[in-house]
Amino acid sequence: MIRKTLLTAATTVGLLATGIGAASAHECYIANRSAQGNAGASHSANWYTLQMSDLFAEAHLFFGGEPLTDAQLAWALEQTKAQGIPLSVTMFEKFTIPRSVEKLEGLSTKSSDGKGVDHFFSRYGDALFQIFSAAQAR
Repeated sequence: MIRKTLLTAATTVGLLATGIGAASAHECYIANRSAQGNAGASHSANWYTLQMSDLFAEAHLFFGGEPLTDAQLAWALEQTKAQGIPLSVTMFEKFTIPRSVEKLEGLSTKSSDGKGVDHFFSRYGDALFQIFSAAQAR
């Protein structure tokens, strides 16, 4: 439980870094991997499966305000799904892929193209923050 809370909190911090370029690309995932592949990867110590419900439930700790109510959380998850954002994502947490900042910057146009290795918050961070903010305002 503690590991899950710490990993979710660390992942939420990734939302804060959205838009900072290479420094924000810590949460790598395989964009086109199957649900079965994600389930298999989640058994490895190098991969972590983040549920968007957990992300939204703890986002107030970093962005302020009150935690989302059950109704707000349900609305946020509906909006997440409607925007095509996965409700869970299995991310590589051992190190940034690629390891080199130079290579990462060279791949910046490919880091959120929905193919191969992408960086979750590069691709979805802004939308998730907007959904969270709108849910808090409801």
